[in-house]
This record gives sequence, structure tokens and C-alpha cells, in this order.
Amino acid sequence: MDQQERLKIEYLKKKRQFEEKEDDILFQRDQGIRDLEEVADMTHYYLKDYVPDQAFIIQAVHKLDRLKDEVYEAAQYDRKQIEREIEDLDETYYREIRILSDQELAKKESDS
Repeated sequence: MDQQERLKIEYLKKKRQFEEKEDDILFQRDQGIRDLEEVADMTHYYLKDYVPDQAFIIQAVHKLDRLKDEVYEAAQYDRKQIEREIEDLDETYYREIRILSDQELAKKESDS
């Protein structure tokens, strides 16, 4: 296996790891949102008959909505960070491939 093949295998392996991290972030985001929605539904269902002040329930549901927004923002931030890491990985990989190609070309020219 030559150097370019090794670089490509390592590049694809790292890129796949980043993609798996992104998939995990999306899964965790969706799970967190589902959990918060379930809490909001249960809060409303169980407290509506026992809490005379409906404003309290509305306030609690609004807080849960803000938490959902925070979950979305955190996931978006993490995804952007992974996108930057993938861009850096791409740049590094293509730069290393160019260097190898230049070295091989220089070697061929010197052998001639």
C-alpha cells in the first residue's frame, strides 16, 4: 500500500468518525426534545386539575420551551464545530496529497 492509499484510508476513517459524532449529536438532540415535550405534556396533564393558578403551568411550559431552544442551539453549535473540523481535515488531506504528488513528480523528473 502506497502513501496516498494510506492517507486516503486514514482520511476516510477520520471523516467517518466526524460523521458519526454528528449523527450522535442529532440523535441526542432529538431525544432531548422528545423528553422535554413529554415533560411538558405530563406537566400540563397532571397539574391542570390540581393547580388553581394556570399561569404557573403556562410559565413552566414556557421554561421548557426555552430549554428546547437551548437544546437546538447547543446541537447547532456542536454541528458547526464538527463542520469546521471536517473542513480542516479536508484541507489537510488535499494538501498532503498535493505534497506527495509533487514529491513523486520531482522524483520522476530527477530519475529521468
